Amino acid sequence: MSPTKTEDLTPECPYCGSTETELHSAFGSEISKSQYYCRNCRTVFERIKYDGNVPDTGR
Repeated sequence: MSPTKTEDLTPECPYCGSTETELHSAFGSEISKSQYYCRNCRTVFERIKYDGNVPDTGR
C-alpha cells in the first residue's frame, strides 16, 4: 500500500538528488511548505505540502 500524504514520502533533494532526507520543520517560509534537511549535501530545502486532494471551492 502506498502512502497517501507527501509527508509520508521521502522527498528527493533538489540539489544533489539524494533521498537521504529528513523533516527539518513542519513549516517553512509559508504555511503551505515544509522544510527538509538533506544528510548527503547538508542543505535545507522546502517542499510544498500537498495531500493529493482537490479542495471543494463551491463552484
